[in-house]
Amino acid sequence: MKMKKILLELFTAILVILFIYTPTSKLLKFHAYTRSMRVQPLLPALQTFLIYAVPLSEIVAVILLVIPKTRKAGLYLTLSLLFIFTGYISLIQLNFYGRIPCSCGGIFQRLNWEQHLLLNVFLLLISMAAIWLQKNISRHETHDGKAKSWARL
Repeated sequence: MKMKKILLELFTAILVILFIYTPTSKLLKFHAYTRSMRVQPLLPALQTFLIYAVPLSEIVAVILLVIPKTRKAGLYLTLSLLFIFTGYISLIQLNFYGRIPCSCGGIFQRLNWEQHLLLNVFLLLISMAAIWLQKNISRHETHDGKAKSWARL
């Protein structure tokens, strides 16, 4: 059980670091981020919405992940975001849009789309594993008569 808790903390920390870095990078270089979003093969109204919604949702994910009582919601939000991002990258790889848009900024700009897809799949697996671990730990602690909250790590 202790190993499961350690793995859950490790996986959550990886997601927190990712979701601290990505909105910070976007907000610190907001002009470049906005310009990059404007060349994505999406409707202009959707581009405008996503310019603000993506970093905001990433920040919300971090807040949810670091608060023990909301961690489960944070894990599901990160899973959802990663699923959407991975789906978008998959469509790019399949040439769905007819052209390849500019890549992401920050440290991710060094990755090509295939590498970015592999990274996202890896992060998706981490998210899914964290959700499984969190459910397993909660279920085990409930059966042991302990409190449902595993915040006492």
